[in-house]
Amino acid sequence: MNINFALHKLSDMLLKRTTPAFILLVIMLLPAELSAQVPAPVTVEKSTQKIVVEGRVYYMHQVLKGQTLYSISKAYNVTVDQLNRDNEIPATGIREGQMLKVAATAPASDPASAAPGSNAASAAPGSNAASAAPANQDQRYLYHRVKRGETLSSIAGEYGISVRDLKKANRRLLFPHEGDYLMIPRKKMTGQPSQKKAVPDTVPLSVERTDSLIGPGEKEMFTELSENTVIKNLTGSVKIAVMLPFFINENNSRSYLDSTKRDPQGNKIYREVDMDDNWIYEGSLPFLEAYEGILIAVDSLRALGLNIELDVYDIGGDTTELNRIIWSGKLNDVDLIIGPVFSTNLNRMAAYAAERDIPIVSPVPLRDQNIVENRPTLYRVFPSAGISQDVVVRELKSHRGSNVVFVYSDTLMNDPKTSGFWNRVRTAMVTDSLSDTALVTAHYFTGAIKKRDTYSGVASFEGFLNPDRENIIILAFTQTPVVSSAFSTLHTLSRKYDIKVIGYPEIGGQETIEIKYYYDLEVFIPTESHIDFSSPAALSFNSAFRKKFKTEPMAESFAWRGFDIAYYFVGGIASYGREFLKDPGIFNPALLCLDPDFRRERSSDGYENRGMFILHYKKDMTIEVMSPLPEENAELKSEVQYQD
Repeated sequence: MNINFALHKLSDMLLKRTTPAFILLVIMLLPAELSAQVPAPVTVEKSTQKIVVEGRVYYMHQVLKGQTLYSISKAYNVTVDQLNRDNEIPATGIREGQMLKVAATAPASDPASAAPGSNAASAAPGSNAASAAPANQDQRYLYHRVKRGETLSSIAGEYGISVRDLKKANRRLLFPHEGDYLMIPRKKMTGQPSQKKAVPDTVPLSVERTDSLIGPGEKEMFTELSENTVIKNLTGSVKIAVMLPFFINENNSRSYLDSTKRDPQGNKIYREVDMDDNWIYEGSLPFLEAYEGILIAVDSLRALGLNIELDVYDIGGDTTELNRIIWSGKLNDVDLIIGPVFSTNLNRMAAYAAERDIPIVSPVPLRDQNIVENRPTLYRVFPSAGISQDVVVRELKSHRGSNVVFVYSDTLMNDPKTSGFWNRVRTAMVTDSLSDTALVTAHYFTGAIKKRDTYSGVASFEGFLNPDRENIIILAFTQTPVVSSAFSTLHTLSRKYDIKVIGYPEIGGQETIEIKYYYDLEVFIPTESHIDFSSPAALSFNSAFRKKFKTEPMAESFAWRGFDIAYYFVGGIASYGREFLKDPGIFNPALLCLDPDFRRERSSDGYENRGMFILHYKKDMTIEVMSPLPEENAELKSEVQYQD
């Protein structure tokens, strides 16, 4: 990646404003950066941003340099004690950039705050608008007080309006909670509000969030297309928010202090050393690459007629910056969120997205195997370990009569991930009559032990192998030292036994393992991505990338995945709208490296990609790619066009 070029390109585009894209993350950060340079304001300006929490109206005030609790309290005509009660103020005091809730003078839950002459009779029959509705009611709206268990979807259905219209009417309300008021636009109502049973005051802890993407009475269905979708033209507009950790501040530090040398007296000598022009902060590289792929996808879709508005944010592990963006309201009307990547921020953003029916895409592998639970608008691109285990079990079913050895390094299988894997393998092999139970065994293996004969590990392993049958070895671990030791042991035994190895995606590409071992052991590796670099699609993408960034993407670059993620989700939304979000299978474009198959177990959960390939390393030093796509559709890969 030509980082020097990318940085210069970034500066040019920010100055010339030639495109609304290409790392606008710096623009999004400018308010926070510039606030440290402007002089402290003489007076505190009252914010116009309001929210309603538990029936009370609050201003959202962002603290600027020089402001104090006292000056803010005077501007809003509240007490300092009130500010302390409504906000978590640290012992060190408020800080610049912090968001404060400031109570309005007329709380919405106070009956006295109702406008003169307004009462419950002004609401349509059957509505849940309370008599203590917010002050200065707008007669164009009904006022609905949220009860526990209600969602945007259920409220919209009650009044016969769409969720989109409900969100537009309540732009200032970020998180509807029990006691909050929602404005119901009268003109959008298709009839009188429907009568419904009262919502109980208490809800069991096990209650699941209702999926707001699926309306009442709708049955969830998943489409399986045998042919690829070819896009020829698009209309309309899509707004995307990209939230990735670009680490702008770290990349702006172009020098460091070198203290490796000492003077004659033994004291350290400190000298400033400039970074190389091509240096880039290592942590930001994969995300910059992914963003490059996103930009190519955006260019390609724009060339088909789609209007795309792209906002980019530098979001790392800092929750404060994420909350600032949420409170600003900039994400309220987006059609798609890509990121963030850190689990804490992803959970926070997924909860926000679920409230507003915004699809949110997780573009990186995640440690949390259950992150899609109760996150109905979250889409997990990188499959969890459970999906990889399913792929392994399906591959086992094509090896009937083999001797299967399940190798694990977790003592007593205490890890649910390991024990669950073992139960899947054992159940599948026995239930499907693929083998008898004597040919499905488990072997505890930790690798070579110091001060011990290395070949003792070989001897212990050999006791589980069958000289008269194919031996399928399942490696149920990913730790590099143990994987490396297992490969070495099995390679020694492969001279006497027919051995094939299957494992998690992480066992591929291990630098400590000789590449020859993969072929000699005929390793099977499930993977979520595969690129045919000789295909017309890959060649076209390379051409577009070279023209835009003056270089070519590396084979392992995240740019390939970035393109596929953006092209798939933006193209699907543009082509099918919310039908695509409920049933992603209706859109099946030929992509560069992914073959998405998004499903979910329950309507209250998010979607997980189950589309994976299996790479089979063969003894003739070739790799067979087993794809879920029918072979006759492979030529459709060339149908995807990339804007040059």
